[in-house]
Amino acid sequence: MTRNPSIPRLRKRTEWQNSKWHSHSHSSPRRGGSGPGGGGVGRSLGLIAQAAAMGMATMMMVSLYRRLRGMLLLGYDQTLEETDSDRAGRLAELKVADVFQSVPGVQVYSCLRIPDTGRRGRREIDIVLLLKRELYVLEVKNWSGEIRVQPDGSWCQIRRNGSIQTHPNIVEETKYRASLLESYITRRGVKLPQDFVQSKVVLMNEECRPEQAIMMQREVLLSDQWQNFLDRNSSKGFTGWLKKLVKPNTKTEGLNEATRKQLQFILSTAPTWDRLVLVGGSTFTGDFQRFKGTQEDLEALRGFKRSSYSQLLVSHQRSWLPQILGAIFGARPYVKLVLSSRDYRDGNPGWSDRKQQEVVNEETEVRSGLEIMFRVVGQSKLQSFPVNKVLSMSLSA
Repeated sequence: MTRNPSIPRLRKRTEWQNSKWHSHSHSSPRRGGSGPGGGGVGRSLGLIAQAAAMGMATMMMVSLYRRLRGMLLLGYDQTLEETDSDRAGRLAELKVADVFQSVPGVQVYSCLRIPDTGRRGRREIDIVLLLKRELYVLEVKNWSGEIRVQPDGSWCQIRRNGSIQTHPNIVEETKYRASLLESYITRRGVKLPQDFVQSKVVLMNEECRPEQAIMMQREVLLSDQWQNFLDRNSSKGFTGWLKKLVKPNTKTEGLNEATRKQLQFILSTAPTWDRLVLVGGSTFTGDFQRFKGTQEDLEALRGFKRSSYSQLLVSHQRSWLPQILGAIFGARPYVKLVLSSRDYRDGNPGWSDRKQQEVVNEETEVRSGLEIMFRVVGQSKLQSFPVNKVLSMSLSA
Protein backbone atom coordinates (compact mmCIF):
# COMPACT_ATOMS: atom_id res chain seq x y z
CA MET A 1 0.00 0.00 0.00
CA THR A 2 1.35 3.29 -1.05
CA ARG A 3 1.36 5.98 1.63
CA ASN A 4 -0.19 9.30 0.90
CA PRO A 5 2.61 11.85 0.73
CA SER A 6 0.42 14.65 1.99
CA ILE A 7 -0.03 13.22 5.51
CA PRO A 8 3.55 13.83 6.72
CA ARG A 9 3.45 17.31 5.33
CA LEU A 10 0.30 18.08 7.35
CA ARG A 11 1.92 16.72 10.52
CA LYS A 12 5.00 18.80 10.00
CA ARG A 13 2.89 21.90 9.38
CA THR A 14 0.91 21.27 12.60
CA GLU A 15 4.07 20.73 14.62
CA TRP A 16 5.50 23.92 13.17
CA GLN A 17 2.39 25.84 14.07
CA ASN A 18 2.35 24.40 17.59
CA SER A 19 5.98 25.14 18.16
CA LYS A 20 5.50 28.66 16.87
CA TRP A 21 2.46 29.22 19.18
CA HIS A 22 4.32 27.87 22.22
CA SER A 23 7.35 29.97 21.50
CA HIS A 24 5.18 33.09 21.41
CA SER A 25 3.34 32.03 24.55
CA HIS A 26 6.53 31.53 26.53
CA SER A 27 8.25 34.56 25.17
CA SER A 28 5.32 37.01 25.50
CA PRO A 29 5.94 37.88 29.13
CA ARG A 30 9.59 38.60 28.40
CA ARG A 31 8.56 40.78 25.48
CA GLY A 32 6.16 42.87 27.60
CA GLY A 33 2.92 41.42 26.26
CA SER A 34 3.56 42.24 22.62
CA GLY A 35 2.28 38.88 21.44
CA PRO A 36 -1.31 37.91 20.73
CA GLY A 37 -2.04 36.94 24.37
CA GLY A 38 -0.43 40.08 25.82
CA GLY A 39 -2.37 42.33 23.48
CA GLY A 40 -5.70 40.82 24.63
CA VAL A 41 -4.86 41.34 28.29
CA GLY A 42 -3.86 44.96 27.63
CA ARG A 43 -7.07 45.69 25.81
CA SER A 44 -9.11 44.13 28.66
CA LEU A 45 -7.33 46.22 31.26
CA GLY A 46 -7.99 49.33 29.20
CA LEU A 47 -11.71 48.56 28.98
CA ILE A 48 -11.89 47.94 32.73
CA ALA A 49 -10.17 51.26 33.42
CA GLN A 50 -12.58 53.08 31.10
CA ALA A 51 -15.60 51.45 32.77
CA ALA A 52 -14.31 52.37 36.23
CA ALA A 53 -13.76 55.97 35.17
CA MET A 54 -17.26 56.18 33.70
CA GLY A 55 -18.73 54.67 36.88
CA MET A 56 -16.92 57.18 39.08
CA ALA A 57 -18.06 60.04 36.85
CA THR A 58 -21.66 58.81 37.01
CA MET A 59 -21.52 58.55 40.80
CA MET A 60 -20.14 62.08 41.03
CA MET A 61 -22.88 63.41 38.76
CA VAL A 62 -25.60 61.67 40.81
CA SER A 63 -24.12 63.05 44.03
CA LEU A 64 -23.93 66.54 42.56
CA TYR A 65 -27.53 66.30 41.34
CA ARG A 66 -28.76 65.28 44.78
CA ARG A 67 -26.92 68.16 46.43
CA LEU A 68 -28.21 70.67 43.93
CA ARG A 69 -31.75 69.36 44.29
CA GLY A 70 -31.59 69.63 48.06
CA MET A 71 -30.05 73.12 48.04
CA LEU A 72 -31.76 74.78 45.09
CA LEU A 73 -35.15 73.11 44.76
CA LEU A 74 -36.38 74.12 48.19
CA GLY A 75 -39.56 72.41 49.30
CA TYR A 76 -39.66 70.15 46.21
CA ASP A 77 -39.58 66.69 47.77
CA GLN A 78 -41.48 67.25 50.97
CA THR A 79 -41.87 64.13 53.08
CA LEU A 80 -45.33 65.21 54.19
CA GLU A 81 -47.94 67.05 52.15
CA GLU A 82 -50.86 69.05 53.47
CA THR A 83 -54.12 67.49 52.25
CA ASP A 84 -56.63 69.55 50.28
CA SER A 85 -59.30 69.22 52.98
CA ASP A 86 -56.89 70.26 55.74
CA ARG A 87 -55.71 73.20 53.68
CA ALA A 88 -59.29 74.32 52.93
CA GLY A 89 -60.25 74.10 56.60
CA ARG A 90 -57.15 76.00 57.71
CA LEU A 91 -57.70 78.75 55.15
CA ALA A 92 -61.32 79.08 56.27
CA GLU A 93 -60.26 79.55 59.89
CA LEU A 94 -57.63 82.10 58.89
CA LYS A 95 -60.17 84.01 56.81
CA VAL A 96 -62.65 84.23 59.70
CA ALA A 97 -59.92 85.27 62.14
CA ASP A 98 -58.59 87.94 59.76
CA VAL A 99 -62.06 89.41 59.25
CA PHE A 100 -62.71 89.73 62.98
CA GLN A 101 -59.25 91.17 63.63
CA SER A 102 -60.18 94.10 61.42
CA VAL A 103 -63.19 94.94 63.63
CA PRO A 104 -62.36 97.57 66.30
CA GLY A 105 -62.99 96.46 69.87
CA VAL A 106 -62.68 92.74 69.08
CA GLN A 107 -59.70 90.67 70.19
CA VAL A 108 -59.08 87.37 68.42
CA TYR A 109 -57.34 84.26 69.77
CA SER A 110 -56.86 81.23 67.52
CA CYS A 111 -56.24 77.49 67.95
CA LEU A 112 -56.45 77.30 71.74
CA ARG A 113 -55.88 73.86 73.28
CA ILE A 114 -57.84 73.68 76.51
CA PRO A 115 -57.23 70.83 79.00
CA ASP A 116 -60.09 68.37 79.31
CA THR A 117 -59.55 66.66 82.65
CA GLY A 118 -62.63 64.47 82.27
CA ARG A 119 -61.53 62.94 78.96
CA ARG A 120 -57.79 63.12 79.66
CA GLY A 121 -56.60 65.27 76.83
CA ARG A 122 -57.02 68.66 75.23
CA ARG A 123 -59.80 70.10 73.11
CA GLU A 124 -58.98 72.54 70.36
CA ILE A 125 -60.96 75.75 69.94
CA ASP A 126 -60.75 77.31 66.48
CA ILE A 127 -61.36 80.96 67.39
CA VAL A 128 -62.13 82.94 70.55
CA LEU A 129 -63.57 86.45 70.23
CA LEU A 130 -63.36 88.76 73.23
CA LEU A 131 -65.76 91.70 73.19
CA LYS A 132 -66.69 94.20 75.87
CA ARG A 133 -69.54 92.14 77.33
CA GLU A 134 -69.19 88.73 75.68
CA LEU A 135 -66.70 86.04 74.84
CA TYR A 136 -67.56 83.89 71.82
CA VAL A 137 -66.20 80.42 71.07
CA LEU A 138 -66.34 79.82 67.30
CA GLU A 139 -66.12 76.50 65.48
CA VAL A 140 -65.48 77.10 61.76
CA LYS A 141 -66.48 74.47 59.20
CA ASN A 142 -65.82 74.66 55.47
CA TRP A 143 -68.00 71.66 54.68
CA SER A 144 -69.85 71.16 51.41
CA GLY A 145 -72.82 68.97 50.58
CA GLU A 146 -75.91 68.07 52.58
CA ILE A 147 -75.81 68.00 56.39
CA ARG A 148 -78.42 65.89 58.18
CA VAL A 149 -79.11 65.06 61.82
CA GLN A 150 -79.02 61.37 62.66
CA PRO A 151 -81.35 59.72 65.21
CA ASP A 152 -78.49 59.55 67.73
CA GLY A 153 -77.89 63.31 67.38
CA SER A 154 -74.76 63.06 65.23
CA TRP A 155 -74.43 64.93 61.94
CA CYS A 156 -74.16 63.16 58.59
CA GLN A 157 -72.37 64.90 55.72
CA ILE A 158 -73.21 63.74 52.18
CA ARG A 159 -70.71 65.13 49.69
CA ARG A 160 -71.31 65.80 46.01
CA ASN A 161 -69.38 62.67 45.00
CA GLY A 162 -71.71 60.53 47.14
CA SER A 163 -69.28 59.87 49.97
CA ILE A 164 -70.72 59.99 53.49
CA GLN A 165 -68.97 61.11 56.66
CA THR A 166 -70.39 61.12 60.17
CA HIS A 167 -69.53 63.92 62.61
CA PRO A 168 -70.45 64.48 66.24
CA ASN A 169 -73.13 67.07 66.94
CA ILE A 170 -71.03 70.18 66.30
CA VAL A 171 -73.34 72.51 68.22
CA GLU A 172 -73.18 70.39 71.39
CA GLU A 173 -69.44 69.79 70.96
CA THR A 174 -68.79 73.54 70.67
CA LYS A 175 -70.88 74.20 73.79
CA TYR A 176 -68.81 71.63 75.64
CA ARG A 177 -65.56 73.26 74.57
CA ALA A 178 -66.90 76.66 75.61
CA SER A 179 -67.60 75.26 79.09
CA LEU A 180 -64.04 73.88 79.22
CA LEU A 181 -62.66 77.31 78.37
CA GLU A 182 -64.75 78.96 81.09
CA SER A 183 -63.53 76.41 83.65
CA TYR A 184 -59.94 76.96 82.53
CA ILE A 185 -60.29 80.74 82.96
CA THR A 186 -61.82 80.25 86.42
CA ARG A 187 -58.94 78.00 87.51
CA ARG A 188 -56.52 80.75 86.51
CA GLY A 189 -58.20 83.27 88.77
CA VAL A 190 -60.93 85.06 86.79
CA LYS A 191 -64.60 84.48 87.57
CA LEU A 192 -66.70 85.45 84.55
CA PRO A 193 -70.28 86.76 84.77
CA GLN A 194 -73.13 84.40 83.97
CA ASP A 195 -73.74 83.88 80.24
CA PHE A 196 -70.54 85.75 79.43
CA VAL A 197 -69.23 82.82 77.33
CA GLN A 198 -71.25 81.90 74.23
CA SER A 199 -70.69 79.37 71.44
CA LYS A 200 -71.17 79.62 67.70
CA VAL A 201 -70.80 77.27 64.70
CA VAL A 202 -69.91 78.95 61.39
CA LEU A 203 -70.85 77.00 58.22
CA MET A 204 -69.19 79.33 55.75
CA ASN A 205 -69.17 77.27 52.54
CA GLU A 206 -71.83 78.39 50.05
CA GLU A 207 -72.21 74.77 48.92
CA CYS A 208 -73.13 73.59 52.43
CA ARG A 209 -76.84 72.66 52.64
CA PRO A 210 -77.85 71.86 56.24
CA GLU A 211 -81.34 70.56 56.90
CA GLN A 212 -83.99 72.67 58.60
CA ALA A 213 -83.35 71.22 62.07
CA ILE A 214 -79.77 72.54 61.92
CA MET A 215 -80.63 75.87 60.34
CA MET A 216 -83.13 76.68 63.10
CA GLN A 217 -80.54 76.45 65.87
CA ARG A 218 -79.48 79.95 66.92
CA GLU A 219 -75.90 78.80 67.52
CA VAL A 220 -75.48 78.04 63.79
CA LEU A 221 -74.29 80.78 61.45
CA LEU A 222 -74.98 79.98 57.78
CA SER A 223 -72.98 81.09 54.77
CA ASP A 224 -75.48 83.79 53.73
CA GLN A 225 -75.48 85.22 57.26
CA TRP A 226 -71.70 85.17 57.24
CA GLN A 227 -71.68 87.01 53.92
CA ASN A 228 -74.12 89.53 55.37
CA PHE A 229 -71.63 90.32 58.10
CA LEU A 230 -68.82 90.66 55.56
CA ASP A 231 -70.89 93.21 53.67
CA ARG A 232 -71.58 95.23 56.83
CA ASN A 233 -68.30 94.64 58.70
CA SER A 234 -68.57 97.48 61.18
CA SER A 235 -68.02 97.44 64.92
CA LYS A 236 -71.43 98.98 65.62
CA GLY A 237 -73.31 96.48 63.51
CA PHE A 238 -71.17 93.52 64.57
CA THR A 239 -72.07 93.32 68.26
CA GLY A 240 -75.81 93.61 67.79
CA TRP A 241 -75.72 91.31 64.76
CA LEU A 242 -73.92 88.48 66.52
CA LYS A 243 -75.79 88.86 69.83
CA LYS A 244 -79.11 88.71 68.01
CA LEU A 245 -78.13 85.46 66.34
CA VAL A 246 -76.84 83.83 69.51
CA LYS A 247 -78.96 85.02 72.42
CA PRO A 248 -81.32 87.88 71.63
CA ASN A 249 -82.56 89.21 74.96
CA THR A 250 -79.62 88.58 77.29
CA LYS A 251 -77.88 91.46 79.05
CA THR A 252 -74.56 90.42 80.46
CA GLU A 253 -72.40 92.24 82.95
CA GLY A 254 -69.20 93.73 81.58
CA LEU A 255 -65.70 93.38 83.04
CA ASN A 256 -63.75 96.06 84.83
CA GLU A 257 -60.44 97.12 83.33
CA ALA A 258 -58.23 95.07 85.67
CA THR A 259 -60.26 91.88 85.16
CA ARG A 260 -60.31 92.41 81.42
CA LYS A 261 -56.51 92.75 81.28
CA GLN A 262 -56.12 89.61 83.34
CA LEU A 263 -58.49 87.75 81.01
CA GLN A 264 -56.50 88.96 78.01
CA PHE A 265 -53.33 87.64 79.59
CA ILE A 266 -54.94 84.24 80.29
CA LEU A 267 -56.13 83.90 76.69
CA SER A 268 -52.85 85.10 75.19
CA THR A 269 -50.85 82.54 77.21
CA ALA A 270 -53.27 79.62 76.84
CA PRO A 271 -51.80 76.51 75.18
CA THR A 272 -52.00 76.43 71.39
CA TRP A 273 -50.50 74.36 68.59
CA ASP A 274 -47.09 75.23 67.26
CA ARG A 275 -47.25 76.27 63.60
CA LEU A 276 -44.71 75.41 60.89
CA VAL A 277 -44.84 77.19 57.52
CA LEU A 278 -42.86 75.71 54.61
CA VAL A 279 -41.52 77.19 51.41
CA GLY A 280 -44.42 77.02 48.98
CA GLY A 281 -47.12 77.82 51.55
CA SER A 282 -47.86 74.45 53.17
CA THR A 283 -48.62 74.88 56.87
CA PHE A 284 -48.59 72.25 59.61
CA THR A 285 -49.76 72.48 63.20
CA GLY A 286 -48.44 70.30 65.98
CA ASP A 287 -45.70 70.29 68.60
CA PHE A 288 -42.09 71.28 68.05
CA GLN A 289 -39.84 68.67 69.67
CA ARG A 290 -36.18 69.48 69.04
CA PHE A 291 -33.47 70.30 66.52
CA LYS A 292 -31.29 67.67 64.86
CA GLY A 293 -27.93 68.57 63.35
CA THR A 294 -24.23 69.05 63.97
CA GLN A 295 -22.89 69.74 67.43
CA GLU A 296 -21.94 73.26 66.36
CA ASP A 297 -25.48 74.09 65.21
CA LEU A 298 -27.08 72.56 68.30
CA GLU A 299 -24.75 74.59 70.49
CA ALA A 300 -25.79 77.78 68.68
CA LEU A 301 -29.46 76.99 69.40
CA ARG A 302 -28.99 75.71 72.93
CA GLY A 303 -30.95 78.64 74.42
CA PHE A 304 -33.93 78.31 72.04
CA LYS A 305 -36.81 77.42 74.40
CA ARG A 306 -40.50 78.15 74.08
CA SER A 307 -40.44 79.91 77.45
CA SER A 308 -38.07 82.50 75.96
CA TYR A 309 -38.92 82.64 72.24
CA SER A 310 -42.19 82.81 70.33
CA GLN A 311 -41.07 82.65 66.69
CA LEU A 312 -38.30 81.49 64.38
CA LEU A 313 -37.89 83.01 60.91
CA VAL A 314 -35.60 81.51 58.26
CA SER A 315 -33.77 83.81 55.85
CA HIS A 316 -32.77 81.78 52.78
CA GLN A 317 -29.75 82.50 50.60
CA ARG A 318 -31.10 83.42 47.17
CA SER A 319 -27.75 83.66 45.32
CA TRP A 320 -27.23 80.55 43.20
CA LEU A 321 -23.45 80.75 42.79
CA PRO A 322 -22.48 80.04 46.43
CA GLN A 323 -24.98 77.19 46.55
CA ILE A 324 -23.68 75.62 43.34
CA LEU A 325 -20.07 75.91 44.48
CA GLY A 326 -21.03 74.44 47.85
CA ALA A 327 -22.77 71.55 46.13
CA ILE A 328 -19.73 70.84 43.93
CA PHE A 329 -17.26 70.85 46.81
CA GLY A 330 -19.57 69.09 49.28
CA ALA A 331 -20.13 72.05 51.61
CA ARG A 332 -23.59 72.95 52.88
CA PRO A 333 -24.51 76.64 52.74
CA TYR A 334 -25.61 78.50 55.84
CA VAL A 335 -29.05 79.94 56.50
CA LYS A 336 -29.82 82.79 58.87
CA LEU A 337 -32.33 82.27 61.68
CA VAL A 338 -34.10 85.21 63.30
CA LEU A 339 -35.33 84.34 66.80
CA SER A 340 -38.05 86.56 68.33
CA SER A 341 -38.19 86.69 72.12
CA ARG A 342 -41.52 86.12 73.84
CA ASP A 343 -43.44 89.15 75.12
CA TYR A 344 -45.36 88.45 78.32
CA ARG A 345 -46.35 92.06 78.90
CA ASP A 346 -49.57 92.10 76.85
CA GLY A 347 -52.51 91.95 79.22
CA ASN A 348 -50.50 91.03 82.32
CA PRO A 349 -51.48 93.46 85.09
CA GLY A 350 -48.71 92.19 87.33
CA TRP A 351 -45.88 93.03 84.95
CA SER A 352 -43.68 95.60 86.64
CA ASP A 353 -42.15 98.63 84.94
CA ARG A 354 -38.73 97.18 85.64
CA LYS A 355 -39.50 94.31 83.28
CA GLN A 356 -40.97 96.40 80.49
CA GLN A 357 -38.62 95.17 77.78
CA GLU A 358 -39.33 95.23 74.10
CA VAL A 359 -39.32 92.11 71.97
CA VAL A 360 -35.74 91.31 70.96
CA ASN A 361 -34.80 89.68 67.66
CA GLU A 362 -31.63 87.60 67.73
CA GLU A 363 -29.83 86.28 64.65
CA THR A 364 -27.72 83.18 64.23
CA GLU A 365 -26.41 81.14 61.31
CA VAL A 366 -26.74 77.37 60.96
CA ARG A 367 -26.10 74.86 58.20
CA SER A 368 -28.95 74.23 55.79
CA GLY A 369 -28.92 70.56 56.78
CA LEU A 370 -30.23 71.35 60.28
CA GLU A 371 -33.54 69.55 60.82
CA ILE A 372 -36.62 70.56 62.81
CA MET A 373 -38.24 67.56 64.49
CA PHE A 374 -41.98 68.23 64.55
CA ARG A 375 -44.95 66.11 65.61
CA VAL A 376 -47.77 66.99 63.20
CA VAL A 377 -51.36 66.83 64.41
CA GLY A 378 -52.79 63.41 63.57
CA GLN A 379 -49.38 61.80 62.97
CA SER A 380 -47.94 59.25 65.39
CA LYS A 381 -44.33 59.59 64.20
CA LEU A 382 -42.06 62.61 64.31
CA GLN A 383 -41.56 64.39 61.00
CA SER A 384 -38.23 65.88 59.97
CA PHE A 385 -38.18 69.25 58.18
CA PRO A 386 -34.80 70.66 56.98
CA VAL A 387 -34.55 74.36 57.73
CA ASN A 388 -33.86 75.09 54.05
CA LYS A 389 -37.51 74.14 53.42
CA VAL A 390 -38.95 76.19 56.29
CA LEU A 391 -40.11 79.79 56.23
CA SER A 392 -41.15 80.20 59.86
CA MET A 393 -42.11 78.39 63.05
CA SER A 394 -44.35 79.88 65.75
CA LEU A 395 -44.25 78.42 69.25
CA SER A 396 -47.10 78.45 71.73
CA ALA A 397 -46.49 79.64 75.27
